[in-house]
Amino acid sequence: MASRRLVLLGLGAALGACGFRPLLRQGKEGAAVRTELAAVEVPLLNGRVGYLVRDSLLEQLNPAGPAVPSRYLLQISLRRRSAALGIQLNNTVTRYNLTLIARFSLLDSADRRVLYESVVRRVASYNASRAPYSELAAERDAEQRAAREVGTDIGSQLAVYFARQQEEAA
Repeated sequence: MASRRLVLLGLGAALGACGFRPLLRQGKEGAAVRTELAAVEVPLLNGRVGYLVRDSLLEQLNPAGPAVPSRYLLQISLRRRSAALGIQLNNTVTRYNLTLIARFSLLDSADRRVLYESVVRRVASYNASRAPYSELAAERDAEQRAAREVGTDIGSQLAVYFARQQEEAA
C-alpha cells in the first residue's frame, strides 16, 4: 500500500514537472477558455447526423447554457459513408464501418476571418443482421457514437486553440 502511494506521488510530481495542466482548470485561465467556448455559435446542420453532432458540440462548448453573446461562428461540413468490412464466402456482409468526417472552421463573427480550421474523422463499426430493424438500430447506434466523438473532438480542439490564445496574450 505504501509503495502504491509512493508511485502515485512520483507520477504526480512527474506530471507537474513536465508542464501538464488541466485544460479547463478552475480559476481565471480556465474561466477565460470556458467563456470563449460558450461564445461559439453552432448553426443548424443538415440531417440526423448533423443534429447529433451539433447536440454533442453544444454540450461540449456550453454545458451550463448561460447566455453569452456569440463572437465566433463554427462552420462544419459533414461527410458520412459506410463500407462493408466483414464479408462471408457467400458474399453476405456481416460488419460495416461507418466513417464520419467533419471539416470545420472557426470564424470571427465580426469580419468572417478564419481563426482556426481542422478535420476530424471517426469510425464506428456495427454488425449486419438478417433482421432489418436490428441492423437499422445498430447503424443508428454507430451514428450516435461517431457523432458524439466528433463533437467531443471538435470541442477539445477549440479548447486547446483558446487556451493557446490565452497563453500568447499573457
